Amino acid sequence: MMVDGNDKEIAFVVGAGRSGSTLLYKLLCLHVDVAFINNYDIRLPLALSGWVTRRFNTGPDRKRDAWFSDAGNAYFISRPLQKRFFPTPVEGESVYARSGIPLHPEAGYQPDAQTKSRIRNNFAAVCDRHDAKLFVSKRTANNRRIAALSDVFPGARFVHLIRDGRDVAHSLSKVEWWAEHTVWWDGRTALEMENSGIDRLLIAARNWVRETEEVIAALRHIAPDRVLTVHYEDLMEQPDSTIRTVAGFLGLEESAAYLRVIDSVGLQPRPSGWTSNWSEAQKALVVTEQQALLTELGYGV
Repeated sequence: MMVDGNDKEIAFVVGAGRSGSTLLYKLLCLHVDVAFINNYDIRLPLALSGWVTRRFNTGPDRKRDAWFSDAGNAYFISRPLQKRFFPTPVEGESVYARSGIPLHPEAGYQPDAQTKSRIRNNFAAVCDRHDAKLFVSKRTANNRRIAALSDVFPGARFVHLIRDGRDVAHSLSKVEWWAEHTVWWDGRTALEMENSGIDRLLIAARNWVRETEEVIAALRHIAPDRVLTVHYEDLMEQPDSTIRTVAGFLGLEESAAYLRVIDSVGLQPRPSGWTSNWSEAQKALVVTEQQALLTELGYGV
């Protein structure tokens, strides 16, 4: 798929928040042929961020050491100062905003010619700085922009990562930023919804349903050969074979060095916190909200 005359390909990782999409995103970005928006791209002019990216564009081992902690934790942890300066994959909403892509597009939104040109050029510039073949973007807001992104990039591929909704609700209800986060399908923050009398777990459970259904509905309009569905549980239990599948789908070369660094991340299954932390009433509350979709996706209830 061409990006304004550039032979760069585009892929998007989508899925409900707290489904492990950040983990999958960083694992893909370990590949030498993958370009990504980094923390300098959202703070510095593109020319200057490009210099930093090239300065640190070393082997996958340094990336692994800077981006992951023990047992494959891909979320930001307390890191030494030198690792904080290392270019790290980010969601990069400012790059989308800079291109003119709205955060919450209305139904039927179609980017105009100027917006298409801007985002194509911005993505191509990132690829050029990495000297990479594939641009990968993970942005939770893209769950609601799939149609628009497919319009801009008709050949783009989408990887939909799905995780058990109960694990997602448990994780989402515990993160600090969730309380002040504006819930797109309601318009209020989670805290405002909770203060109005809606149970926090119910909000988190419903968010997984709404986000996942939104992605599934949008992807139905994308050619099947451009969509790959991956389950978080498979990624954790069988990281090697799952990454092989995703990399193959994206057209990435299967190299021994890449598979070795994936193995060195140390991914392993984690116990489901909700099974021991929730009361029976809380379990029933969440399952009642999620049961139909959990069953459809193959999760036992």
